[in-house]
Amino acid sequence: MRKERVTMFQAGIVFTVSLMLFLLVSFINPFENFYIAGTLGEVIPILLPTLAALIIMRKSFRLNLKLSGFSPINGILILFATLFAMPLSMALNAFNMWVVRVILGHNIDVDIPIPESGWELFLSILVIGVVAAVCEEVLFRGLLQTSFEKLGKAGMFLLVSLLFTAFHFSIEQFMGLFVLSLLITYIVYRTNSLYAGILAHFTNNAAAMLLSFLAAKIPESVMLESEAASLGFPLWIQIIMLAAVVLGTAAVAITLLNIFHRRTKKTKTGIPVEPEFKAGDILTFIPAALIMAAVFVIVILGYVMMPILKTL
Repeated sequence: MRKERVTMFQAGIVFTVSLMLFLLVSFINPFENFYIAGTLGEVIPILLPTLAALIIMRKSFRLNLKLSGFSPINGILILFATLFAMPLSMALNAFNMWVVRVILGHNIDVDIPIPESGWELFLSILVIGVVAAVCEEVLFRGLLQTSFEKLGKAGMFLLVSLLFTAFHFSIEQFMGLFVLSLLITYIVYRTNSLYAGILAHFTNNAAAMLLSFLAAKIPESVMLESEAASLGFPLWIQIIMLAAVVLGTAAVAITLLNIFHRRTKKTKTGIPVEPEFKAGDILTFIPAALIMAAVFVIVILGYVMMPILKTL
């Protein structure tokens, strides 16, 4: 059984190759259409290398990608727990953006088009919801999480989530992405099912696109009236009200996850009683770590240089 598992050393090679392909496709993708470019940007660098590696190494798809099912009731709990966890993730992203604005002076808009029609909404959910969820879960909660199980629960949760968050190269959404990854990693850990992780990932992304679509449909006059009404309350009251919503929905999510936890006590995982970390396990992750660090430096320099370039 152990020999059928992808080792951390092997997983590091796959991750590094995926990362380099991801950056390459991001720079040379010839398609201006967001939906085509987005699909290729997920399938070519993330999904295909992972599947190809498993085939080349003759490793078990079922074992390494956790291709087990989960009960309908657990699926419902996953869906609603993910939805109720979204306000916390959004609040963390808002705080993250505020920190970036304070330190670096401004924010940069995320280059994801808001769907304006029902057809664009469908395409957005298909690409950002389905394609992104499947491709990213296969790599992160499938191959990587399985190989990291030898580190124990804490090491697995931390490393999977750090790599998942860093792979998105967004300093403005780092905190929210990290919390989302912890949630999905926990769901896959408790069910030993990649499909459960895909459901949670899809739910988060699809709900975000749907909310963006509906928000864009609100008449500007209504938005102005709402903004004017909010100005009638002191800032501290607005913060308390928002905190109450975030904490309330987070409490619901935790309650649902507690029920989910009790329902998945018999799930068998590949996590050993004692962590089995060896120094050589991380060698193949070093190139990827250096590349990601360099990209983040470039991103931060972009924030610093943008105001300067605008004045030229």
